[in-house]
Amino acid sequence: MSLQIGKAIYDILHSNTDIVAKLQDKIFPLISEQGTTFPFIVYRRTGIIPAYTKDRYSVNDSVTVEIIVASEKYNESVEIADLVRLALEGKRGTYSNI
Repeated sequence: MSLQIGKAIYDILHSNTDIVAKLQDKIFPLISEQGTTFPFIVYRRTGIIPAYTKDRYSVNDSVTVEIIVASEKYNESVEIADLVRLALEGKRGTYSNI
């Protein structure tokens, strides 16, 4: 399931009313759509470290995700980045069946 972490990231960010108020629907995996206006978010999975058990099954993989906040204004990008961090930090549970 760790390969599908992007679905959970999108679900968490898109359900956050403060982030949606700033960005509307401008949250993209990998690249933004052509012609997208600022500000927007792009996210991507950058690494997976499997945690194998003695039975050779991988459980509780460690996944690294990069989130880029693009804006024309530095202060706005920092404000959105703070909202993203608050939305994701320490988040546990099931999102988009992930």
